[in-house]
Amino acid sequence: MNQNNYHERRLLKISVYGALFFALMAIIWGVFENSKIILFDGIYSLISVGLSIISLITASFMKEQDFERFPYGKEMIEPIIILGKFLVITILCLFSFFSGFSTILSGGQDVNATSGVLYSLIATVGCFVVYYFLKRKHNNNHSGLVEAESQQWLMDTYLSLAVLAGFLFSFALGYTKFEFLQPYTDPLMVVIVSGYFLKVPITNMGRQIREVLDMKAENKYFELCQEIVDDIEDKYHFHESFLRVSKSGQKLFIEIDFVVSPDAWQPTLSEQDQIREEIVTKMQPISLKKWLNVAFTNDRKWAV
Repeated sequence: MNQNNYHERRLLKISVYGALFFALMAIIWGVFENSKIILFDGIYSLISVGLSIISLITASFMKEQDFERFPYGKEMIEPIIILGKFLVITILCLFSFFSGFSTILSGGQDVNATSGVLYSLIATVGCFVVYYFLKRKHNNNHSGLVEAESQQWLMDTYLSLAVLAGFLFSFALGYTKFEFLQPYTDPLMVVIVSGYFLKVPITNMGRQIREVLDMKAENKYFELCQEIVDDIEDKYHFHESFLRVSKSGQKLFIEIDFVVSPDAWQPTLSEQDQIREEIVTKMQPISLKKWLNVAFTNDRKWAV
């Protein structure tokens, strides 16, 4: 196991243990205090445990080479798993939204605001610490699975922060003439938080769908590759060039086709390899694994 795989598995395990702790704490606290929003936080964390375990299993599976069944590598599995994770989170948010709305219509429910403030304060600080740790480590690891985990913890942090604000507001209502509104604050928080958080998984699912469908890679990768191809085309006076770049997980698939005019300089096999080496060297700033294919042709139809 190389260092990157070891660190990836270690970070995913930390995420699993952390999510399990907060899930159990929130579910027990939510049941004891009869709070729908705390229960939502706990169920979200519990689902995160299951999703994190899937990520851990996926990371172990992806590190094993299997050229016969996966000739292009297993990187395509990563966006599929991440897509599934955010789909589950979307379903949870939708379910919680309608559940909270239903509770409001039925007259709300009484919740101990003081206890809620204490819980959400502990949860906010704890979730942010785990998020910050994973995010800092991800910058050195460049794992899509670890990044997805850190995004989940960021959502949990915002959720807990929103819950804290809601409980503080509910606590304050108890000292005003609007005390009768207190039973509505808990389900209202569920509606607001789950509705707002829908955009996070939906946005991330869009990114993963692009990778699963093998669509054009993000501009930051494509533009750098295009700049390199343009430089090579000008340097060797090729007639035309075509660039295709797509991303799957931690691998960047790059295909470059140079159209060489029949009347111009024709690179030999060794010269073609030299150009390929030059391209690879210029692409070193891209930290992702690269599947590079560089072809040369006199006939444009083989490049289009």
